[in-house]
Parts: sequence; C-alpha cells; structure tokens
Amino acid sequence: MSVALLTRKIQNELADFGPISVQGELSQVKVSANGHLYATLKDHDASISLVMWRNVVVRQRQLPKEGEEVVVRGSLSVYAPRGQYQLTITSVQALGQGDLAAQFEALRQRLSESGLFDEEHKQPLPFLPRAVGLVTASGSAALADMLHGLQERFPRMPIIHAPAQVQGPNAKHEIVAALRALDKHPEVDVIICGRGGGSLEDLWSFNEEMVVRAIAACKTPVVSAVGHETDTSLADFVADVRAKTPTAAAEMVVPESQALYEELADYAETMYDAVAERLQSARLEWQAYATHRALTGPAYQLSMRRQRFDELTERLQMHVQRKLTDAQQRVSHLGQALKGSSPRRQYEQKQQQLQFLQKQLRQLVAQQLRQAVQAWQAKAGRLADLSPLNILKRGYAVVQNEHGEVLHKHTQVQAGDKIHAQLGEGFVSAEVKKSGAKSPTFKKKS
Repeated sequence: MSVALLTRKIQNELADFGPISVQGELSQVKVSANGHLYATLKDHDASISLVMWRNVVVRQRQLPKEGEEVVVRGSLSVYAPRGQYQLTITSVQALGQGDLAAQFEALRQRLSESGLFDEEHKQPLPFLPRAVGLVTASGSAALADMLHGLQERFPRMPIIHAPAQVQGPNAKHEIVAALRALDKHPEVDVIICGRGGGSLEDLWSFNEEMVVRAIAACKTPVVSAVGHETDTSLADFVADVRAKTPTAAAEMVVPESQALYEELADYAETMYDAVAERLQSARLEWQAYATHRALTGPAYQLSMRRQRFDELTERLQMHVQRKLTDAQQRVSHLGQALKGSSPRRQYEQKQQQLQFLQKQLRQLVAQQLRQAVQAWQAKAGRLADLSPLNILKRGYAVVQNEHGEVLHKHTQVQAGDKIHAQLGEGFVSAEVKKSGAKSPTFKKKS
C-alpha cells in the first residue's frame, strides 16, 4: 500500500469512532489568518492536537485561552501531510484554569504582594552601554534575531553571550547562572534575557521563582524578551523593561550608530561655528583695542582737552546770559509788585472794603430783625391759642376742691363739700348739693 492509501484506511477507521467529548487543559492556542483555531489538549500523561474550522469559530461567544481547563466535543480525523491524528471539534466549554495557569497566577500574586514587581525597583537603561549581555539558547532563532538587531544598529557594540537552555528541567538553573555571570561582568551595562515564542509549557522556565528572583537581584538593568507580544511571563513583571520580542529588545538597548554619528557631526559643526565666531569676536576686540591705543597719545589728548575747554567756555557764557535774563525779569516783577503794594493804594482798597462790609452789616441786621419779629408774632399767636384763659372764655371753668385739687370726676366730691370754679372772668365758690354721672338739665329763662 502507498502511504496515502494507508492514511485513508486509518482515517476511515477513525471516522467510525463517532463523536466524543474530551476534557483537558488547552495549550498552544492560536488562530490562523484564515480564522481557523489550532490548539493542543493535554493532561498529565498525554496530549492531542485540536482544530476548529472558521465557520465554527465565528459561532463561539468566547474563544478559549491558554491554560484553561475545557471540555471539547468533536470527532477524530487524520492530517495526511503529517500522518497525525487530531480532534476536529465543534464546541468547546471552559471549566476553569489548568494546572500551569493556576500555578502562574498564584506565584504572580505572591511575588506581587512581596513587592518584587514594584516600579521603585526598576532601573533605567543606559544610553550607550559598553557591552550588551545576552541570556538565551545557543543556535536559537532568538539569539540570531538579537545579534542581527544589535549589529545592524551598532556594528561595533561588544556582545557577551551567556548560553543557557530556555526549556527543560535544567533551564532555570542555567538561566540563573548566566544572569549572575553577566551581572558580575565589568563591562556589561545591560542584559537581555529571553527566547522565542511557544506554549505556556515552553515558556515556563521564565516563570520559575528562582529565575524571577535572580532577575530582581541583578544590579545591571535587565530587559525581558520572552516570546511574542501576546506572551506574558513573570520575568516580564520583574525585569526593568519588557520588550515585545527579542528583536525589539535589541532595538531598545542600543541606539543607531549612524544616527549618533550624524548627531556628533552636528555637534562638531556647531562647535566649529562657535569657535570661529569667538575668534572673530576676539579679532574685532583686538582691533578696537589697537585703535584705542592709537587715539590715546599726547597730541590726541591735547586736542581733546582744547575742544573740551571750548565747549565749557561756550556753556559758561550761555549760563551767565541765562542768569542775567532771569535777574532782569525778576527785578521787573518786583517793581510791579512794589507799585501794587503802596500805602495809598492799600488805604483806598481798605476804605472800599469797609464801606462794602458796613452795607452788608446793615442789610443783615435788618433781615435778622424782620425774621425775629415774624418768629415772635408766630409764637405769640400759638401761645394765645394754647392759653387756658381762651378756653375759659368760651364758657368752660376749672373746678377745684377745697384742697386745691382739680376735679375730673364726680366721685372726687360729696354733698356738702366746698368747691371753687375759675371762670373766664373771675371766680365763684359754692357748696355741692349732689353729684352724679349725668349732668342736670337746666331750663333757659325767658
């Protein structure tokens, strides 16, 4: 039989196996550019490949994640080009995190609470390291990418490679030893620690606690470059800087030499221009000094002093003339003031002022007299209006008892009491016959 015929027979036999449900932990989950999902389902003893076609993937509410414990349903099939049997699944249901994912989260939580991932422990990367240390596997694609990136950006940069396995039982010990060796190296100023992408199991060496603590203990800045952009390891949390990929790490730790050369050339040009400008300034200063020295001789000094004497003489003449003019104007003003202050003129002014004041005084006295008479008349009228005698003249009387008290109520007197009545003109005395609340009615005699 041909290989293809044998494969078809195996595929036909597996097709009779029927739909099945399998439980396990997901690993190496990825979605292709065509939208198909590929993954590995594993437990402690075995693993099997999974495939979910795009038309099934789009119906899933949520795609499974790396490390999740799931139950898948599907049928067995054979991928002929590799002679590999696999599960073609039609549904997947998450049950919870797998063992590795649970271990990852528990360790991350514990180390985070201890402060190992705090930002205060992070160190800045040097601008231009003396040498770059690499911790990765010999002959790996990650090593090739980092070497290519470093040499392309800075061809003369010294590179120290400390080889270490990045997968397997001995990987964590070799990674720790490589980190310690590079941290003690006298010229290594930055360390890149990482590897290429892979499953959670492949990257597990960078989740080991001893590796995480070794990175934290490094006095040299460490860049974590583990896996691809979507991969996350505990080394990423503790490192001083996390790079998306090994290639990106190489670009982060060294600048481009060509850009540095261009910048140095700009600095050199600026420096040359500054020196030339300073020399030109010094030359001009020297020429000015030489000219000054030439102009400070005895003949020059004598001519300058003569000119200065002429200027001072002219200024003195102008000053004297101005003072003389000011004095003449002042004498003229004083003459006018003396003329205006003669005794005869002052007497005439005082006489006119006295006449004016006398006239004002007479007018003021007359006005004050009129106002006083008017005020007295008004008050006399008001006083007459308010006089009790005027009220008595209208027929009223003020009645007092024999003790001189003014009577207001009939209860103040009794029959037989003596009373005295003040009339508008004169008075009368009488004896009370009776008293009461109502006045008696008198008939008018004709």
